[in-house]
Amino acid sequence: MVRRDEHDGSGYSNGGESPQQSPRRSENQGAVWHSCYEYAVVTSRLKRVEAAAGHSGQDDDIEALWRKRAELAKGIVDAAAPTIQDVLMKVAMTASLLSEGELWVGLTPQCLEECDRALAQEGHGEQCLKALEPELWALCQRVQEQTAALESRWDCVDESEEAGGSNDPSDGFSLATAWDELHESVWSVARYETMTAVGLRAKGKMFSDLLAFFSAMDGMFALQDSYLRDFDHLAYRRLYGKDSPMPRRSVG
Repeated sequence: MVRRDEHDGSGYSNGGESPQQSPRRSENQGAVWHSCYEYAVVTSRLKRVEAAAGHSGQDDDIEALWRKRAELAKGIVDAAAPTIQDVLMKVAMTASLLSEGELWVGLTPQCLEECDRALAQEGHGEQCLKALEPELWALCQRVQEQTAALESRWDCVDESEEAGGSNDPSDGFSLATAWDELHESVWSVARYETMTAVGLRAKGKMFSDLLAFFSAMDGMFALQDSYLRDFDHLAYRRLYGKDSPMPRRSVG
């Protein structure tokens, strides 16, 4: 993700001891910063308590701190991010929380809207995406078609079962094949490195559209990880007018 020295000092690390901040600096920070700070403080305390495990009452303390940390992780995602610096911090922390298994879904509608606004996107829609990034447009079209085909096959199987029809083994094979094809297509989108805010929006929309139906697909985790990685790259360009010298990290 974006390094601390490449931006305005808003980078954040949740490892180790909690950072020391002056009261004045703390007062000037936004909701995202405060949420991240609280998370770091609780994480630091949890590590100390776990290191001293075995003393009377420590097990209850550890359980309570784990619950508090989970609550604070969700609070980071829910925190308002009005500036691009806030969004950068939020995206960096969200990516970290996802990789550590603290969260399953980080790309909420609020997060997508904040990222879109931070990049000051101009132009939208399929035609714009097709003109700017035809390869990504084609990949998105394939996912849409395969999703529709898979949902149709599921409906047919459900209708057959409700009508008392026989369980045809070919139906299960057909569904498994369609699932595998969709899964691979989602991974293809996740591997694609988008170069425009329009492309990033397309990835976000795909994630939102698929989430209600295919949340268990591991390609969905890769897709949101890909979105966060690409936002980081585009935000650097938005801030500095050039691409980051750091290569994009791999997904998956």
